[in-house]
Amino acid sequence: NTRELQESVMRIRMLPISFAFSRFPRMVRDLGQNLGKSISLEMHGEQTELDKTVMEKIGDPLVHLVRNAVDHGIELPDVRREKGKPEEGSVVLNAYHQGGNVVIEITDDGKGLDPSFLKDKAIKNGLITEMEAEQLSREQAFDLIFQAGFSTAEVVSDVSGRGVGMDVVKRNIQALNGVIELNSEVGVGSTITIRLPLTLAILDGQLVRVGSDTYIFPLVSIVESMQYTR
Repeated sequence: NTRELQESVMRIRMLPISFAFSRFPRMVRDLGQNLGKSISLEMHGEQTELDKTVMEKIGDPLVHLVRNAVDHGIELPDVRREKGKPEEGSVVLNAYHQGGNVVIEITDDGKGLDPSFLKDKAIKNGLITEMEAEQLSREQAFDLIFQAGFSTAEVVSDVSGRGVGMDVVKRNIQALNGVIELNSEVGVGSTITIRLPLTLAILDGQLVRVGSDTYIFPLVSIVESMQYTR
C-alpha cells in the first residue's frame, strides 16, 4: 500500500518538459531579430516527463544555454553563406529518458568551439597556467567554459560577455544531482548535454551492512552487485 501511494504521488508530480520548452520559440525569434540572425528552433521529446521541482529549477539554466547557442554559436547569415552553410542557423532542443535520468540536449550548427582557443582564453584570464593547459585533454578543455569568470565573448553585451553564467548553470545542475557536458566541433556546431535525476522527491536505496553500521546506497548509483562467500 505504501509503495502504491508513493507511486501515485510521484505520478502526480510529473509534468511534460513542454512546460519548460514553451518559452523558447518566441525567445529565439526575438533574440535572432535583435542580433540580425536567422534561426530555426526544433524541439523534440516535449512529452518527456520530469518532476515538477526539477522542472522549476532547470528553467533558468536552459534559458541561459539557449541564449548562448543563439548569441555565440550561430554565425551571422553572410558569414554562414561564406562557409557554405545555409543562411538560417538551427538550434535543436531534445529531451528523452535514459535509465533513471532525463537527458536534455541543446544542439546548434554554429561555429563551434576550439579547445586550443579555450585554453588560450583561460591562460589569459589567469584560470590556468600554460603548463596545465598542455596537459588538458579535449574534454577537460571544454570543461573550462564552466569555470567562474570565463568568457569567450569579445564584446560585453546585454546578452553575454560578463563571465557570469556557465559556472552558475553548472552549479545549479549539480545542485539537482545532475551533470552537464559540452561537446563541440569547429565549424560544425556544439552540443550541450544535461543529465538529471527524474525526481528529487524520493530515491530507492539498497541497505548495506558494514561491520555494525548500516548504510543505504541509492539504486541509481549502483552499477552491479556481486554475491561473495565469506
